[in-house]
Amino acid sequence: MERKNHPRGTRNSRREMKKNVFSKKITFISILTISIILICGGVYATYAMQHKPKEASELEDNSYYEQKEAALLTKIRESQKHEELESTEQEKTDGLIQTLTYEPIASDSIPQLLATKTELTTLMASIEKDSPKETAIKLVGHIKMLKINENVVGYQPVVDIYTWNYNAEDWYKKTELGQNTAFMNQKTKQPLTLQDIFMSESNILAVQQVIEQKLLSESPDGNAIIDSILNMPKISLDGTSFTYHPDAISLGLPENPTGKKEIMLDYKEIAGYVNPEFVDPASIKEVLPKPLDPNKKYISLTFDDGPNPETTPRLLDILKEKGVKATFFMLGQNVVKHEALVKRVAEEGHEVASHSYSHPQLTGVDAQRVKDEVQKTDKAIYHAIGKLPTDFRPPYGAVNKDVAKIIGKPIIQWSVDSQDWQSHNAQAIIKRIDETAYNDTIVLMHDIHPETVDAVATVIDRLRGEGYEILPSNDLLGKKAKPLHMYYGSKDERPVQ
Repeated sequence: MERKNHPRGTRNSRREMKKNVFSKKITFISILTISIILICGGVYATYAMQHKPKEASELEDNSYYEQKEAALLTKIRESQKHEELESTEQEKTDGLIQTLTYEPIASDSIPQLLATKTELTTLMASIEKDSPKETAIKLVGHIKMLKINENVVGYQPVVDIYTWNYNAEDWYKKTELGQNTAFMNQKTKQPLTLQDIFMSESNILAVQQVIEQKLLSESPDGNAIIDSILNMPKISLDGTSFTYHPDAISLGLPENPTGKKEIMLDYKEIAGYVNPEFVDPASIKEVLPKPLDPNKKYISLTFDDGPNPETTPRLLDILKEKGVKATFFMLGQNVVKHEALVKRVAEEGHEVASHSYSHPQLTGVDAQRVKDEVQKTDKAIYHAIGKLPTDFRPPYGAVNKDVAKIIGKPIIQWSVDSQDWQSHNAQAIIKRIDETAYNDTIVLMHDIHPETVDAVATVIDRLRGEGYEILPSNDLLGKKAKPLHMYYGSKDERPVQ
């Protein structure tokens, strides 16, 4: 068969045609792609133009902004008119930042006004410095009056910050508060003092006990610092710095091993020692002890001079069987020897209190000996149970004002003396208490005498038969006994003379 041959020129022309078709396709796709990009870009540009944030420079031509600004300023000024503190306005504008400062007119009625105004000025300057310059902002500074109760008001620097939100086209508000508030005694029209809050030296000494225990409890090793804590200078009504809060108080501390310069106490921790007229009533409402029922009879059983390993355990067994809680006034020298027994007393719900270390008559020894007798016992009891004793019974009941001040604890005396130390006879002890017990009194006994332990079960039964409810002395006294005072019962409190 004869093979046909195509001319070379024909083959080349076909190749050229294919190239032209391909080029046209490429050109078409490119034009289409560019068109799509241009269309999308135009749509996006239109959207962006419609939704872009308004620049600060546009605010002058924005009537809507002007309306919102006028409404805000009217609201601010109307609000200030209704504040309890009448004030005058000072206005300043720097670019887009406008400041409105309201200064009280009756400045004489505000304690520490200069310091409060200085803090307000400093706070406003700091906020203005940190504010963006391209954003419309209103800074409103004023001194707010805080009414805690009828007797206490506070004055606090406040800055309201209004920032214009360009997207939302509205003002956004936040508030900055000054760190310091000046509180005033409404009765005296003077700055609030520790005298207002604690009323007396005896109350501030009671607070000292709470502080000592708190510092020890918060320490990783209370036994390592207890000497320094017990020897820490006492806080005072006129020499202690403080920061008042409606529900708590921060007290400045002398130099101490914890390194703390101040301590915060909730009023509920010291409810029995604060003047309720000068704190937020809600802060102590739930913790104030309920008064004893006037229609009931109460009595407290107290035991001195222990613990004794021969007699105290048997006494504890009887008290546990009878469901009675008592108060044990312990000698430090016996605590050191019988720590496990002291711990048992505390764990079974009895009160552990101090009766000095070695039982001297404290009014007959020098001040250093008194201090040693108290502190050595405090340390011994703390080492045994992790708590300092809060109450003290002086040996022989002997105390005077100087001794009481060194002791720094409530002095718990007695009104019914069982005379067990004299009779050493169970029946005589029972008879004595039968004949001398009366309502709201404290009974003195000694857990070192076997005859006393022999008598206790009958004493409890007969007291209950007479209608008495038996309480530890701390509960009988409403958990608010205070230093420099002696207590013979819940209705017999006497200042130490």
